[in-house]
Formats: sequence, C-alpha cells, structure tokens
Amino acid sequence: MFKMAIISVAAAVVGIHSAGFFVGSEKKQSFISRVTLEEHCDLEGNAFAVENLSTGEVRPFKYGEAFIRAKSADWLKVVLNTDFNHVYFDGEKIRAGKQVKIVQNCSPETTLDSIFDSFNDTFSTN
Repeated sequence: MFKMAIISVAAAVVGIHSAGFFVGSEKKQSFISRVTLEEHCDLEGNAFAVENLSTGEVRPFKYGEAFIRAKSADWLKVVLNTDFNHVYFDGEKIRAGKQVKIVQNCSPETTLDSIFDSFNDTFSTN
C-alpha cells in the first residue's frame, strides 16, 4: 500500500511538471541581453538605441551592439538615441533573448496598397 502511494505521488509530480506549473520560474530570471543591430538606414548606427518595453530602460548602440537587462518574457524595441528625444521613430520589436539580432530597415515597404496606387496612377484615363 505504501509503495502504491509513493508511485501515485511521483506520477502526480510528473503530471504537474508536464502541465507547466514549474516552468514559469525561468521566465522570472533576468539576464543581460546582447543585442546586435543590422541597420539599413541613412542614419549612423550610434543614433539608435534599444528599449526594454517592460522596464522602460534604454541603452544606446555602440559599434552595432547594445547590452540591456531583460527577462525572457520582455520585448525589446529599436528606438532613437535619447539625444533625439523630439523625434518619433517606430523601430523593430523582438522578444528578448541572451543574444539577439535586430534588422532595421528605414526605407518604406512596398505594400499592396502602394502597388495598386501605382497601377491607378499609371493606367488611369484622367
């Protein structure tokens, strides 16, 4: 009877663990994220910074890299350096990791709307 109780408890612990109840502990640990920026913009690389959207912490890029404290559940976003606080820039957003790479393109994307607008301008009878 005692062996059956121990086996039942062990099975319950394995079931609870596989259901994810003990998994959340690693998301709470913070780490220093090494963020590499590959930018295709007319601005210099040191004009950019990375912001942790959960904490609001901002770290500038130096030589294409920045180091910022984060957790696995945090999101990181490319922003302009704090020296340019009167300019709005909507940069790329990525989930935090110990080592991440962000590719930032500043040229406008070709969208389906812009393609149809171009067709209308080219082939319109007006």
